[in-house]
Amino acid sequence: MEEIVNDNLPTKKRERAAPKYWVEIKGKLYARLQYRAENGKYQVKYRSIKDKRTAKRIVEEMRCELETLGEETLQTDKMIFRELAEQYRKANHLAPAVFENGVKVSGRKASIDWAVNGLTEYFGTKRLRSIKPSDLEAFKQKRLSETTRRKSKRSMATVNRELTVLRTMLNFAFQNDWIVQNPFKKTKGIISTAAEVERDRVLSFAEEARLLAVCTRRRSHLKAILICALDTAMRRGEIFKMRWRDVNFASAEIFIPQMNSKTEDSRTVGITPRLREELEKLWQESAREKDLLVFGISHTVKTAFKSACKEVGIKDFRFHDCRHTATTRMIASGSPHTEVMKITGHTQLKTFLRYLNITSETAAKVALRLNDYLSKRLPQDNKLRGAGK
Repeated sequence: MEEIVNDNLPTKKRERAAPKYWVEIKGKLYARLQYRAENGKYQVKYRSIKDKRTAKRIVEEMRCELETLGEETLQTDKMIFRELAEQYRKANHLAPAVFENGVKVSGRKASIDWAVNGLTEYFGTKRLRSIKPSDLEAFKQKRLSETTRRKSKRSMATVNRELTVLRTMLNFAFQNDWIVQNPFKKTKGIISTAAEVERDRVLSFAEEARLLAVCTRRRSHLKAILICALDTAMRRGEIFKMRWRDVNFASAEIFIPQMNSKTEDSRTVGITPRLREELEKLWQESAREKDLLVFGISHTVKTAFKSACKEVGIKDFRFHDCRHTATTRMIASGSPHTEVMKITGHTQLKTFLRYLNITSETAAKVALRLNDYLSKRLPQDNKLRGAGK
């Protein structure tokens, strides 16, 4: 029987093949996204996968990133942490501070190179996008378990500063569309200042007398510095950078310019009579040039201070504890917290309270004031209770 062919019948359309979201290259699976780049040409982006069933989801994620964050985010998905550190440096985020007319116009006062170097050593070859909250916790625990060059345990405060720098760097990466999200957004409490060991060492008046008594001969320069620290609560760097032009004997004030202050805020502190006596003595012995350093020291008095404390049996006392001592004494003298904060240069009450230590003398005064209050109120309250009956 002859087969009849009707040429007028429509031919069946070829079925369109389902899109293929994956491709195998040299035995490895990759999710595959084809897109039109900004230059009008088609580009193909691959992302490693372990299972073909996840290919579609990965491609959709890449497409979403492309539409939301732009082409840059797909081009930098292999960026490693060391490259981020290089970009962070190029952006001058680690450059030293530049001052004009005593005001900071750019750069950073406190160097964080040590933190960036430590972070790069740990995360160096790790892809930015692969850094997860668990990696942050692992870094924290590793740093806490290590010892420093001085063979001492690394403090929580130091690790917190490193984590703070890491968070800032990853924010920089997010702002430049190099990562989709900062992993710190998924963490809670990984940077915990509450876990830091706070110093509460306050120098007693008896210890102070012994310490100042040995500041003679080769340690004679230490006496004025200690009195300045104990009576003004100035930081070590602020004391060493102080110049004669900052000292006003007429008004009994010391001006701390912005460029010398840790918080980059200028402030004024008062001069006590005993500090004035020491400063006037130094002024008479100096070349009397306003631009010279008051104490003639630009770095440290660590050796002289340590040997003086050892000689008079003062233990566990650091130079920075003079700031704790001064702050505690100012509050104990009856000065309001707000005024003391202005003098010490604290901008946050929480930070200020860390420097405020309650001595036995202060605690006794509080108890006495409470007793006076209760003695006046309790009889009246008892009368009211009797009237109610």
